[in-house]
Amino acid sequence: MFRPNDNHKQQSISDSTQWMNKKIREKLNKSWAPIFYEHVFSNIDEEPFAVLYGTTGKPNFPVNILLSLEYIKHMKDCSDLELLDSFYFDYLVNYAVGIKTLGEMNLAERTLYYFRERVYQYCFDNPGGEDLLFGQFINLLQNFSQIAGISLDEQRTDTTLFMSNIKKAGRISLAYDVLIKAVKAIPEDDRTDTLAKALEPDFKTDVLYRAKAQEGDSKLTLLLTLCKEALSILELQNKDSDEVRIVRRFLTEQSAVDVESGKLIPKPKNEISSASLQSAHDEDATFRKKVVGYTAQRAFSAEAADTDPSNINEPCERNSQKVEKLLL
Repeated sequence: MFRPNDNHKQQSISDSTQWMNKKIREKLNKSWAPIFYEHVFSNIDEEPFAVLYGTTGKPNFPVNILLSLEYIKHMKDCSDLELLDSFYFDYLVNYAVGIKTLGEMNLAERTLYYFRERVYQYCFDNPGGEDLLFGQFINLLQNFSQIAGISLDEQRTDTTLFMSNIKKAGRISLAYDVLIKAVKAIPEDDRTDTLAKALEPDFKTDVLYRAKAQEGDSKLTLLLTLCKEALSILELQNKDSDEVRIVRRFLTEQSAVDVESGKLIPKPKNEISSASLQSAHDEDATFRKKVVGYTAQRAFSAEAADTDPSNINEPCERNSQKVEKLLL
């Protein structure tokens, strides 16, 4: 059941800032956390996310906290496990997401992953509907532009890195699901040591949860290689099995052969068709329309509408740096 989170607006008697040394409290006020709380967390509109939840049952974990943690993960370039540790023990992170008492809320790993899955599934089921993530980014951008003194009539800020990392994480998750489906179809005695390790909990944690953004390509390459190994074993058993068909299709759509090494490497995302496999458990699941490239935010003014349309994809590094400095 969806319920908006406004508890952060109420001051608690257990608020840690009430018991802080004066000088420590002054340092806190000069840190990035109050800026993030005021200009990011407090400006997140949770209502559009109500469509992700039902009308009965246990209330959802606060959306503004989950979405803020996604921004912090990208800002700090940390893994999911490092992000969760920061949520548990880093007071600056807690303060930034409206929690003033350290250890007040518990966040299970699966809650973070289920939220991403809900957002992804909603975008998949409603290709012409509102983009929940980008919609919030636009709202925050408007706020930042005023505070940082950025003219959106002249420059634009895009979501290149943030959206790219989300999409890459989706490919890794899909590759993992395809691999596990294939490995489980192989009799235990026929599995190689490397394939057997793929079924161990530590393998999933390392590939999906400990990986940082810059490790995405290497993790995806590893999974593609293991899928190829599993396919070679499955083909000897039954070339017409569902698992063989799914793995073969996945490798064809998602990978290419490196000319020099002869090894599989991930295809560039702009070479992957919108009709490509999107689920290891549903071969008919595809995107109706795929947008190639990154979406940039333009100013919504008459002056901006009259600008040269050929500049629509012009990078905006200066504005990105201004916003980053505002946070850091």
